[in-house]
Amino acid sequence: MIVLPRPRGWRLLFALRGSVVPRIAPSLAACTALAVAVTLSHGTLFDRKVTLTAVPFSLIGLALAIFLGFRNGAAYE
Repeated sequence: MIVLPRPRGWRLLFALRGSVVPRIAPSLAACTALAVAVTLSHGTLFDRKVTLTAVPFSLIGLALAIFLGFRNGAAYE
């Protein structure tokens, strides 16, 4: 049996062999580009100021938490 030394630190962080990073890289790049575009526009859309409060994110987070709680319970059954 071949036993290889276990990578540590930065080598483990940047190991691509056997990782899912190459498969999700295009989606991650698109999400990052969208986030950069939103950040650069800084809430202005067609000469109108768009304000975002924490309320929509809180409601989505609450619904997501409840949904995942039920899914987790169903998975254990």
